Amino acid sequence: MTKHQFFYRMLTAVLIIMLALCVQSCHTKIPYSGPPDPVVVIQPSQPASGSQSGGSYTSEPVIAPSSVSVIHLVMVADTNDRKIGTSTVIDSMYMQELFRAVAGQSKGKLFLNKTVLEGYAISRQNMLRAIDELMVRANDIVVFSYSGHGHRYTSTASRWPLMDTYVEATDFLTVIEKIRSKNPRQFIVLADCCNNVIDTGYYLKAVEPSRGSFLYETIERMFLNSRVKIAASGSIPGQFSAGDSRDGGYFTYSFVSNLTKALSSSAGDWGPVFENTKRDVVQKTANQPPEYRQEPQYQFF
Repeated sequence: MTKHQFFYRMLTAVLIIMLALCVQSCHTKIPYSGPPDPVVVIQPSQPASGSQSGGSYTSEPVIAPSSVSVIHLVMVADTNDRKIGTSTVIDSMYMQELFRAVAGQSKGKLFLNKTVLEGYAISRQNMLRAIDELMVRANDIVVFSYSGHGHRYTSTASRWPLMDTYVEATDFLTVIEKIRSKNPRQFIVLADCCNNVIDTGYYLKAVEPSRGSFLYETIERMFLNSRVKIAASGSIPGQFSAGDSRDGGYFTYSFVSNLTKALSSSAGDWGPVFENTKRDVVQKTANQPPEYRQEPQYQFF
């Protein structure tokens, strides 16, 4: 090989290497834009009303065998309100924990189907639709609990309050009638709200709920074999309903406390639960000015 041939071969090799580097550097670079946007899946059965920030509508449906009863719990709490929001959060927590415990200690004979509306989701449309969508069988139980503001007018014909749901108030009587029309074996319908104008907060001595396990025999009598149908509200017409940031609404707290005690006793029954709830709330507000005293009301159907 001559010097000229060696030179040309070396030059050719260098040119090939330079061309390869040039081609590599000319590839288009795509800038990194971060991870893709998350995909949001909306359940078709979930109402769109009240879905803005600060509200939640959650449902935990269950598929239950025909041999068991389902407790359909609908919990509605005005958790966004500046005055009573903290109190209603506690109410919602107490009610959910109570009926989760009832189902959990029923030896598999009770299932819990839970629907919770909180914050801006507590519109009239959402509340009534949540009730309408309950798939209630003949042996099922419906528990409805509202915790929030309430009022009434001089023209309000019934003893029950109007619940301050968003956009439009909802008559508690409408809720009672809707639930009755579903023909459950048992229902408990509660409204912890004023039957006058607005809620007030007084820090009074609370009734401590009982601790410990429930008796299966009492669960059997009060839930599995019971046909009780009852509605109750935290105050009679013309009264406020009180609560605080420690115990929640006095009516809800007293109900949870007395039902907990009843389920822990072999003698527990529904009549004493509501009578004792009424007694406790009356006692807790007895030292207040007359306009701030509170007397719950209830009715068996």
